Amino acid sequence: SENLYHALLHGAAKTREKREELNRINVFPVVDNDTGSNLAHTMQSVLTHSKVRENVRETLREIARSALLGARGNSGAIFSQYFQGLYHRSHEKGEVTLSELATYFREAYEKAYRALETPVEGTVITLMRAWYLSWQEGLEARRTPQDVLESALARIRGALEETRNSMKVLKAAGVVDAGALGYYHFMEGFVQVLLGRHAFVPQEAEPVPLPAFGEDVHVFVEGEPIPFRYCAEVLLEAPSLDEDALRESLKPLGDCLLVSTADNLARVHLHTDAPWEVVRRAAAHGLVLEQKADDMVQQNRLAGPPTDTVAVVTDSIADLPPAYIHQQAIYQIPINVLVDGVNYLDKLTIDGAYLAQRLGKASSSQLNTEQVKAFLQPILRHHREVLVLTVSSHMSGTHARFKEALAELDPDGTRTALVDTRTNSGAQGLLVREAVARLQAGQGLRQAADAVEAMKGRAKILVSVLDIEPMARSGRVSERIGDLLIRLRFKPMVTIDREGKGTIRGVAFSAERNRKILLKALRRKAIDEYVLVHAGDPDRAESFRQDLVRMTGKQPLYVTEISAVVTLFAGRGSVAVAFLEKEPGTGTGTGKAAS
Repeated sequence: SENLYHALLHGAAKTREKREELNRINVFPVVDNDTGSNLAHTMQSVLTHSKVRENVRETLREIARSALLGARGNSGAIFSQYFQGLYHRSHEKGEVTLSELATYFREAYEKAYRALETPVEGTVITLMRAWYLSWQEGLEARRTPQDVLESALARIRGALEETRNSMKVLKAAGVVDAGALGYYHFMEGFVQVLLGRHAFVPQEAEPVPLPAFGEDVHVFVEGEPIPFRYCAEVLLEAPSLDEDALRESLKPLGDCLLVSTADNLARVHLHTDAPWEVVRRAAAHGLVLEQKADDMVQQNRLAGPPTDTVAVVTDSIADLPPAYIHQQAIYQIPINVLVDGVNYLDKLTIDGAYLAQRLGKASSSQLNTEQVKAFLQPILRHHREVLVLTVSSHMSGTHARFKEALAELDPDGTRTALVDTRTNSGAQGLLVREAVARLQAGQGLRQAADAVEAMKGRAKILVSVLDIEPMARSGRVSERIGDLLIRLRFKPMVTIDREGKGTIRGVAFSAERNRKILLKALRRKAIDEYVLVHAGDPDRAESFRQDLVRMTGKQPLYVTEISAVVTLFAGRGSVAVAFLEKEPGTGTGTGKAAS
């Protein structure tokens, strides 16, 4: 049990060490340079939280649970399912034979394969299959344990090299699949320990015990006021912490402040209305290791008796004013934002100002299915039905994760409806508003969902981008073209096509030209309602508001800041106009554009 544990953890450590290499070659399924970060986060959870137990099954359960809780992105989710497969096949015994390990690896492969909606060959799944097949064949040929291990490693090395030619995108880039390489590094570390070529030694000391960082539930007496909405917690590494200064900086933000310290670690607890500001101020006093923010108002609502109502659920990419979200009791799941390997919660523990200082070290990370299930379960217990509206499935895996979660939580589809809005940001927000209005007008779940489906083609967004660098860095354009556009100070207008994919429509090299292109594009649009969203530039948003009021004769429904996730790609200073086009035959254009 202990030897297997050390082998698996050394594999996790090897994969974590290769984070930057894996990020650099990440071109599939999208060029978003985050596979290494996602795997590093997942493996760090295994290394930090799993413990060796008395028997193989309990040890593998620890590893599987740690991986599941820490899984990030597709690669992390696949690995977590792989560990789950190892655990499911295992037995309560002190040692495991090579023959038993072969069955464990087969189950692990099959579990990971079943978790994928559309398995693609030439990726990590191909190596997982090659690994277990090599073990099976080696044992049938009665090879020595050393031969079994070395042959399996050589086989997946060959399979890894073959991924270069498995897909056009990999062949064009001249790289192997990043997830597959991560798996190879994992098994390389695994084999080193089992062959006695490396003794696994944790690189970090045992963590100092602190109060649990789990999910707290804050339940208040019905009708009791909740002065501050969020319970925020931040775990800091601060070798020379000025505790008094930290307290003084946080006091104005809320109540129930608690700062506990142990050696070089500090844990902050605060009830507040601005958890993102708590994180930002705490970060000035040390290195943020973990943070969370529980919505106590929402928790209290969900802890109450079930209601005969339809809940509206969306993700944090839908840009709506916080006051509206709270007034309408909309459930908004935060997308993960990774900064230096630390996971933040979009619109909760990170805002645009904090992100702007760390854009070069940040990336988005997909929700995993377990996160979505944990978010939905209390909502389904409390509400009769649930309507979910997600960001475009062509921009994020969020829609797929909700689909997987709902397949388990509502297999008959009798209590839920899922809508792919095929858009994002303010346009997604407009569709959420429409769903809320339909439900408040007395429409049922299916009627409201069908109405949004019918009108989502009318939800449009035009984005004025002033800084192309974040878009280039995220892989939305090729590195070579991106470098050229950055040097040229390219300032494009970006929109979303009918399929829900982002596309560049307007070409400009100055902010003024960019503004004119966007306004010209709006001139003949038959705009029903519109909103303005911006990335940390309210003055520029106000200038556009004045232009649009002159053009349309209407005020925007709202002006608000965009999510941190959208800022990652649109860049600071960007402003977007999202609008609903009038139904055909109900109106013409907006008139002459301002110049």
